[in-house]
Amino acid sequence: MTALHVSSNSAVQLADTERRTISHSIQQFQLGENSSGRHLLERGQSFGRAVNDPLFAGALDVFIKEEQQHSRYLAAFMQSQNIPLVHKHWLDTIFRKLRVLAGLELSLTVLVTAEFIAVPYYRALRAATSSPILKIICNRILEDEANHLKFQASMLVRVAGGRLETFQRLLSELHRIFLLGTILVVWFEHHILFKAAGYTFRRFKDETVAEFSAWDLARRNWIKQSAIRREQIIKAYRRAESKN
Repeated sequence: MTALHVSSNSAVQLADTERRTISHSIQQFQLGENSSGRHLLERGQSFGRAVNDPLFAGALDVFIKEEQQHSRYLAAFMQSQNIPLVHKHWLDTIFRKLRVLAGLELSLTVLVTAEFIAVPYYRALRAATSSPILKIICNRILEDEANHLKFQASMLVRVAGGRLETFQRLLSELHRIFLLGTILVVWFEHHILFKAAGYTFRRFKDETVAEFSAWDLARRNWIKQSAIRREQIIKAYRRAESKN
C-alpha cells in the first residue's frame, strides 16, 4: 500500500478546544507507534532459523515498518499543529518493558493487544476532530490495523498453533483478562478524547472486546485448518510409502 504524504508544514490550525481535547492523547499514541522493534525482530529471526522459516522475520520487519509509518503520520500532523512530541510515558514504558522481557509469543500477544485498543481509539480520534488531514490519517491507520490483526493471528498460529485445544482456550481467557485490564488503563488516560467522540466506557470496552473476539475466532479457525492440512500431508505421505 502506498504511504500517505503528510506535510509537517503549517496547516489549518485546530481550534483551542479541540487542541486541548486531543493533544495529550495523540502524543501518547504517537509515542506508542514509534518503536524500533529490535528485540521482536531478533526473536523472530531466531524462531525463523529454528523452524526453517526464512520468511518469518521478513514479515515481522514489514509489520514493524508499517507501525513506524503510523508514528510518522501522527508526528507530521502534530508538527503542523505545533503539538510537541513526547519521548516518555509510563504506560508506553510498561508495554515496552513487557515486550523486552517476554519471549516471542508473549511479545506478539502484547502487540496485538495494543492493536485491539487502537481500532476504537482511531475511530474516536476521527470522530473527535474537525481536521480533514487527521481524519485521513485515522482512516489509513484503521485500514492498516485491520490487516495487522489478520497478520498477527497468522504469526501467533505459526508460533504457538501446535498446542492442545484446552491449553489454547486457557491462553485465550488469560489474554482476555489482560485486555480488560488494559482497557481500564487506556480509558483512564484517554477518556477526555473518547467522551468528545461520544464514547462511553461501555462502548469503548465493547468495541475492543469485539475486535478481540473476532480475531480469536479467526486464530482458532486457522489452527484447525493447519491441523487438517498437516493430517492430510501425513496421510498422503503414508499412502505413498505403502505403495512403495
